[in-house]
Amino acid sequence: MALAAWGISPAAAEQASPPPASTEQISPTPTPADPGTAAETAETPAPPVTPEATPTGVAPEPAPVPVISVVGPIAAKWQALGGADGSLGNAIAELNCSRGPCHQEFDGGTIFSLGSGTVVVVYRTLGNTGPHWFASGGLASTYGYPESDESFAGGGSFQQFKPFNGWGSHVLTWRAQYGILPVEANSEVGYSWLTRGGISWLGYPTAKMTCGLRNDGCSQTYDRGTLVSSTGTRATVILGAVRAKWTSLSAQNGILGYPEWDEDCSGGVGTCAQVFQGGIIVWSAKTGAVVLRGSIGSRYVDSNGIQGRLGLPLKDETCGLRAKGCLQNFQNGQIFWSPTTGSHMVYGAIAGKYRALGAQNGTLGYPTSSEVCGMSGGGCRQSFQGGDILWSPGSGAYSLRGGIRAAHNRFFPAGYPLGEEVCGLAQNGCYQQFQTGRMYWSPKVGAAQFVKNGIQAQWNKLGGPGGRVGYPIWNEVCANGYCEQRFQFGVVTWTARGGIPW
Repeated sequence: MALAAWGISPAAAEQASPPPASTEQISPTPTPADPGTAAETAETPAPPVTPEATPTGVAPEPAPVPVISVVGPIAAKWQALGGADGSLGNAIAELNCSRGPCHQEFDGGTIFSLGSGTVVVVYRTLGNTGPHWFASGGLASTYGYPESDESFAGGGSFQQFKPFNGWGSHVLTWRAQYGILPVEANSEVGYSWLTRGGISWLGYPTAKMTCGLRNDGCSQTYDRGTLVSSTGTRATVILGAVRAKWTSLSAQNGILGYPEWDEDCSGGVGTCAQVFQGGIIVWSAKTGAVVLRGSIGSRYVDSNGIQGRLGLPLKDETCGLRAKGCLQNFQNGQIFWSPTTGSHMVYGAIAGKYRALGAQNGTLGYPTSSEVCGMSGGGCRQSFQGGDILWSPGSGAYSLRGGIRAAHNRFFPAGYPLGEEVCGLAQNGCYQQFQTGRMYWSPKVGAAQFVKNGIQAQWNKLGGPGGRVGYPIWNEVCANGYCEQRFQFGVVTWTARGGIPW
């Protein structure tokens, strides 16, 4: 029988002791008649050989730890941070340049070499921005790779990252009261914040950027202001009291829409103004923030705004007035508007008289022109729906209405009015005193006529408007010291000393 059938190798068989010698010849094959004899005389197999066991209590030798090299600028950064005993600990992976800048992972974070000697670190557990970056997926996140170390300032921290696709950067900011808030510098709002000074300019964000606003707008609020942009407007900042006023008017959804420019505080006298799609907000310490818009706002701007005659606006426009009109008050006057007259300024002595006569609710109605000056005697005139107001340094401001106004426009030698029109005379007539005489009018006569000097004295003796000759129907005519004037019921004459009657 083969040795292998017993589990004994040939080599083991050779080393086994030979059986004792026998003089009896043994048949190689036992006969069936005597099976026991065959069993007794069969060769006994040797037991299997067992390897020698390791002595109890002796540990196996550990496998050798592979050595990870840290070289170049990354090594310098790592050593500056304390090396293996520092905040990063030991390297756990070889240098990797397959995605983004070359970088190497350590127990406590990752060091990136950005080229041109710039080497930055992002921490796995230390600080604030690094743990968020790792939790968001690290290099697989939308933030991309770090462009700076985490910096601490103003009660918070921030770190800049560069996405792999798209332009701009992301800035992760952190403060205890807000947690992590990103600024997406690949948006117009975030880019404006980053390039104009970031935290040193507007401070930290106080909320995430909100998009999907009116006209595809975006907005983000910071400590010292709000940045907004839309399809039709660039990224613009709104600050302080102007921002509060804008917000109170429903921000971009209100009458003002989006800002078109940053506020301008170069106008002096402690004021600022900001232009919006639907108007202007003007602010001063004295008046607060006031809105100007529409035709009134345009008129104010055309009149040189803050530096112009009206000065600062005192409050927002008031509408719902007579004939659907509006007005707005300023330091030195008002602007009135109505659908039929447009907008016009009223100021100075003329404005004082206009208000005394009831302004838009009085007989004059709304202004139809701006004030015109440079008249005789340094005077000014302004027209209204129901008349004019004339002013000069020597006469003051008085109104002209109806037939007397029409006659005065044709016969200015009467001079400036010295008082308001007086009515309730005979035949429902009226008169008004001027610098050189009086004008009289009645509905029966129609056109007003001027009466003065000697004729006036003679007519008064005859009873004036209620007397024998009634109202004048023509102006006086004089020649060679002789004057006469026709009235309803006669003629009144006057002759100077030495005059020659006709």
